[in-house]
Amino acid sequence: MDVDPAHFGSPLEALLWLEVTPAALARVAQALSGHPAVAFAAVTTGRTSVFAMVQCRDTGALYDYLAGELAALPGIGRVESALIQRRAKRAGPLLLPALSQRPGERGAGRPRRR
Repeated sequence: MDVDPAHFGSPLEALLWLEVTPAALARVAQALSGHPAVAFAAVTTGRTSVFAMVQCRDTGALYDYLAGELAALPGIGRVESALIQRRAKRAGPLLLPALSQRPGERGAGRPRRR
């Protein structure tokens, strides 16, 4: 289930792209997974090597997180951030029919071939 973080006092969401040295990837990812402000974190490919989504009560709390907990992690060379201003769709699984109910699949009304 995906719940709007505003219901829990964290209406501000920000996306972070982190340039992390290869030797620090595992350490940074593990540390982010323990930070209360981090809702999602992943090691990625491309120009940046770690992506994270943080949720805070306001811009002051975001600043405190960036200048405090995040800045204390060794191996981060650069951080790019973007505030989410309006969300068009929240992440979450689609409610699809069960495999046994999909048209054309076994168990969906089609007899088994023997």
